[in-house]
This record gives sequence, structure tokens and C-alpha cells, in this order.
Amino acid sequence: MKTIASAVLGMLVAGPALAADPGVTDTTIKIGDVNIMTGPAAFVGRGFSVGSKVAAEEVNAAGGINGRKIVVITEDDGYVPARSFQALTKLLEVDQIFALNGTSGTANVLAMMPLITEHKLPTVVSQAPAPVVYTPVRPTVFTFGATYENAFYAQLKYIHEKMAKPDAVYGLVRQDDDFGKDIEAGFDRAVKDFNLKAPVRIRFKKGTTNFSAEVAQMKQAGVTVLANGGIFAGAANILSEARKLDMPLIPAEVWSEGIPASAALLAPAGYDYLVGDYVSLNGPANEKFRELAKKYVSEDELKNISRYTYASYIGMKALIEAMRQCGKDLTRACTVEKLRGLKGLDTGGLSAPVDFTNDKQLSGTAVGVYQYDIKSATFKPLTGFVQY
Repeated sequence: MKTIASAVLGMLVAGPALAADPGVTDTTIKIGDVNIMTGPAAFVGRGFSVGSKVAAEEVNAAGGINGRKIVVITEDDGYVPARSFQALTKLLEVDQIFALNGTSGTANVLAMMPLITEHKLPTVVSQAPAPVVYTPVRPTVFTFGATYENAFYAQLKYIHEKMAKPDAVYGLVRQDDDFGKDIEAGFDRAVKDFNLKAPVRIRFKKGTTNFSAEVAQMKQAGVTVLANGGIFAGAANILSEARKLDMPLIPAEVWSEGIPASAALLAPAGYDYLVGDYVSLNGPANEKFRELAKKYVSEDELKNISRYTYASYIGMKALIEAMRQCGKDLTRACTVEKLRGLKGLDTGGLSAPVDFTNDKQLSGTAVGVYQYDIKSATFKPLTGFVQY
């Protein structure tokens, strides 16, 4: 009888371990990362993956999360939403991840959302913090980052108050999609709040490469401050056309132009453009991070560090803290609960402190404004992180 009783007791004790959520063992925690590792936008994903790796290796070097080491598993989606769904399916069914940090672009996140919801997967979105990601709110999804609306409002406010002449003429050129609408919302808000002269708003189709007609229209309207809604090569082509027409511009750009690869594309036009961002682009916090990264990544990976690196590092730190607070009995439900209660998480100056204690489960909404200096090839901070 004693032997039977002991066996039953052993089964009861072992039960919770056998019923543990996927991705958790006595020694490891698997975190998934669906990212852009190939194709024209691969430099975004490669930069993002460095941040996740540094955060994981940093905590692993300190003993892990309550004795468990983080294992990051990356799947490439090539920036294609259908591939994002396939990648997350593989991470869930084959790798059996516990949580998700890397989430690729906005359309890619939305493609993965049914799987995230079905599996109640703790997810931090810091690469594509669009309103459609957190509207409506998904119970296990936490978003880190500002809107393009606030980023452009912040830039135009600074330009109006600190840089532009009283007779400045403001113009907008943006993609004809939801991304562009968000930029135009920030533009319209600034025009209304500061009574700006803004006679022209131009929309273009995604994939446009020739902007000669659009920029000529800006020139004719006398635009001197440009809200540039182009991305990567598109943004560079717009500024290049403006330079051909010798336009004296103060350009405000999307935060994707705050990475080295984009800066190299925009610099030949000769404009010291502005960027609004929810992560730091230059300063002591960035230098400290780079020194930390040298301990854990290769020289080639160091070259990939960008603003996306800082965003992913912060997202992973938020996951780590939530998991740490759960103790040894780590579950997805507990991690989600702790993320909801996360407040005042210090990022070392890489952003404003993380706080998900709101009905949108949204943090990182404070924006800093930076200006690219062509001569030094660096971003100069113009403001601290401010809520708009």
C-alpha cells in the first residue's frame, strides 16, 4: 500500500511538469522570432535579430530566468505575409515556442494573428507598432512603439518652433494606404494646431520609383518643409528629385530612415533631414548597448545594429521581466498577466520606460526627434522622449 501511495503521490507531483506549456523545460525557454532575413528589406530583420540575441545572451550569462536559459529560434518570412503565417506555424508545431518577440511588418503581424490568438501566445510587437495591431486589443499581444502620426507631429512641431521661417510652406507626400493615412493624420494635426500654411498634399501608389511630377508640384507650391512619406529608396528618390530642382527643404522622415542603410541612400541629396522615433538613435545609451553587444555577437552582426535592434532588445527585455516574475512555475497565462502589470521597466535610456498598464497594452509611445548630420554621418538628438 505504501508503494502504491508513493507512486500516486509521485504522479500528482509530476503532473504540472507534464502539463507545462510548450517551449518550457527545466533548463530552457524557447522564444520565436519571425523576421525579414532575406530580400531587399533583410537589413531590417538582421538588425532586429541582433537585439533579441543580445537580450537573451545577457540574461543567460547571468544564470537565465529562474535557472532556465533562453533559446531564440528565428524563421525568415522574406517580408511576405503568407510566409509569416507558415513560419509561425512551424515555430508553434515543430519548435514548440513559448512566446514570440520578432513579428516582421504590419501585414505580417496581422497574418500571424489568428495563430497568436488560437495558441494564446505571449507576443511583443515592437517592429510594427501600427494602430491596427492593437485595435482591437488582442489579449496576449503587447505593442511597443509610437504611431507614425505622433512621429510626424513631433517633427513638425519642432520644425515650426525651432527651425522654420515664419512664412514656411508645408507639404506632404505619402503612400496611398493605411501607413500613409497615419502620416497624414500627424501632418493635419500639426497644420491645425500651429496654423501652418500647407497648400499641397500628394499621394502615390506603393512601389512608385519616379517622383519627378510629385516633387515638381511641391516646387510650384513653394514648399520649404516636407513631410516625406516615402520609405527607403522611395524616400531617397523624393529627396533626390528635390535636390535636382534646388529646393531649400527641411525634410521630416519616417523612422525607417533612421538606420545606417537608409541614411546612406538619403545622404547624397544633401539634406540634414529629421526623424521622429520611439527609440534612441544616438547617445550614451546606444554606446553602452554597443559595448554590451560586443560580448555576445560577431563583428558582422555588430554591423547590422540599427534602431530595429534597440526595439527588439526592449521587447525581449519586457518578455524576460514578465517571465522572471512568474518564478519557476512559468506559463503563458502567467507571462501575459505579468506583461499586463509591467510598469516602469527601465530600458537604460534606449526609450522611455516600458508600461503596459493601459487598456491598449501599448507602451513606448513617447517620441524623440533627431536630425541627421551628413558631415559626421550621425543622428543628433534634438529632444528627449515626449508624449504627443
